[in-house]
Amino acid sequence: MTQPPFPEYQPTSQRRGPVVLIGVLVLVLVAVVVAGVVVVLRLVDDKPVAAATPQAVEFRRVLTAAQGTCASPLPKGIVCDPNGMRYTVGKVELDGSHVSEVKAAQSPDQPGWYLTLTLDEQGTRVFAALTTQLAALQPPKNELAIVVGGQVAAAPTVTSAITAGKVQISGNYTKKDAEALATKITG
Repeated sequence: MTQPPFPEYQPTSQRRGPVVLIGVLVLVLVAVVVAGVVVVLRLVDDKPVAAATPQAVEFRRVLTAAQGTCASPLPKGIVCDPNGMRYTVGKVELDGSHVSEVKAAQSPDQPGWYLTLTLDEQGTRVFAALTTQLAALQPPKNELAIVVGGQVAAAPTVTSAITAGKVQISGNYTKKDAEALATKITG
């Protein structure tokens, strides 16, 4: 009787090699899938509307206004416009979180461009109350500083309550200036 030949001896490390390799490949595959899921969830979770929500604009009461130096850094509560007008302003009464839309438009009856900001429901109520109070005051305390990125974009005199939720920023802007300001407001 002939005995079958003995199977060739293989060390344990050679038999485990393919299993370890497959295990490592599975772990890499799982890591790639998990990373992909995290990226997709972040993209889905990010709110593109929030990125476009105006955050840079602030509405502040003007306490004093005068020509002056606007060297950096300015003391707290002091903001300047591009023409060197220096404003002492109160707290932020309304911010960009209540602005739902910003548009640059051309004035049909006057030269120049302007911006229109549309306020949400709460912003409309706050702005109506603010402009009602300001309209009853004397200059410069009836001015409202519209601060964009730390600089006064406009400081109009408020002569009557603005209750419709639309704010117009005019300054005889060029198309380029109005669009740049709109971009600055929307961040």
